[in-house]
Amino acid sequence: MTVVLKAPLPLLETTTILPNPQMNDGEAPRHVVKTSRAIDGTLYSYIKTSATNKLNYTFLLSRMKALELRAFITSYYRAKVQLTNHKSEVWEVYFLNNPFEFNASDGARNVPGGEQINVVLEMEGVKISG
Repeated sequence: MTVVLKAPLPLLETTTILPNPQMNDGEAPRHVVKTSRAIDGTLYSYIKTSATNKLNYTFLLSRMKALELRAFITSYYRAKVQLTNHKSEVWEVYFLNNPFEFNASDGARNVPGGEQINVVLEMEGVKISG
């Protein structure tokens, strides 16, 4: 399965398809724990939950695919993006990391463009289906 990014929502114009992310992808719910102490010394804790989750994906891309992703991000980094991940889940997300870092690695002679690019995408959004 691949990762598909489509933007902007609700009227989709552009689609980019990425390979599966590396093994260290992550998904974390957004919770805030607040503690306070009463006058009598009683400790109270409150948990504020949010409907959004934070997604973190690391991709290893060829140079040509990295240039395509950079053009996509440049065009739609402020827009809501539809993400279909490698687990067939559909998310509506916004990009979080700014600036986006594209780090080149050595010794990738057999890929298009002659080098591999390491890209980390951090997103926050709501799961629609899956």
